[in-house]
Amino acid sequence: MVMRRKKDIVVSVQELAEKLGGHVVGVSEGASVSLSCLNTLEEAGASDIALIASEKYLAKAEESQAGCFLVYEKTIVPNRPCVVVDHVWKSGLRLFDLWFPDEKPAAGVHPSAVVDSTARLGTGVSIGPLVVVEAGAEIGDGAEIGAQCFIGRDAKIGAGSLLYAGVRVMERVQVGRGVILHPGVVLGADGYSYEIIDFRAVKIPQVGTVVIEDDVEIGANTCVDRAFLRETRIGAGTKIDNLVQIAHNVQVGRMCGMASQVGIAGSTKIGDGCMFWGKAGIKDNITIGSRSEIMAYSAPQSDVPAGSRLLGIPAVPVMDQARIYAAQRQLPDMLKRLKKLEKMIEKEGAK
Repeated sequence: MVMRRKKDIVVSVQELAEKLGGHVVGVSEGASVSLSCLNTLEEAGASDIALIASEKYLAKAEESQAGCFLVYEKTIVPNRPCVVVDHVWKSGLRLFDLWFPDEKPAAGVHPSAVVDSTARLGTGVSIGPLVVVEAGAEIGDGAEIGAQCFIGRDAKIGAGSLLYAGVRVMERVQVGRGVILHPGVVLGADGYSYEIIDFRAVKIPQVGTVVIEDDVEIGANTCVDRAFLRETRIGAGTKIDNLVQIAHNVQVGRMCGMASQVGIAGSTKIGDGCMFWGKAGIKDNITIGSRSEIMAYSAPQSDVPAGSRLLGIPAVPVMDQARIYAAQRQLPDMLKRLKKLEKMIEKEGAK
């Protein structure tokens, strides 16, 4: 699988600025600063460079021992060596490639893997130890399949996709190009569907599939259940954290985000560009409009208009919920006042 080990590479701040298309400030003419690693503001030493992508980190940067900072014009640290660029994170990713380059495994099938003779492997595919690839499965060019993965019958893995150890892609599931699946991901387990018939819970067959579009990343131990009849779909560019549950028939749009422990109940439809924060719970059979944001621990109970920002259980607009929280904090004092008024009324009534 992809590994990133530290490389012993030393560059001057001027060389680094040239590589990144930036310019240097805070270094005297003729002076040079040598850099050997990317590090955090807290841990950086004299030969390290640290990123400052926001002005809120400037105070911490002034206390940092970093030898140099990668900054925007607005986040320059006074009197300290800085490389100024147009986009800190875009340039920062190139620093990872410099000091922590990918180390991809060699193409080929590990001797302990079991690959059905009817499975089709593209060029440059890497199959790790104890992998099982069932009949009719297809794995695209350059895909990497980590140890102990399972690729079910007639499943498809797109070119350049990366499956870390222990991923389960069940039968007929389709995974797009450039998808990243972290350890323990399960795509295509049965959806939770039962009917009470003759006083017992009878399982309803789940004969649909799961479609994961291009450039999706799914975190460890997340499950996307197969549909009842058609497909559960995750739109292109969506990024999903660890421990998320997406139920059968759900449709997730493009470029959405889901933080850990989000749960999406069955047959819900989610538009493009939506964000769901930790432990948000979405009920079944509703629609979440595009560009909506559902805050942590929140649970909308009905359709959500596009562009909404909701908080609470049941979820309401953020500012409305803020007023509710403010009112709730006053309840103990209000209760005391109410009891006092009740006593006054009782006394007046007794006269």
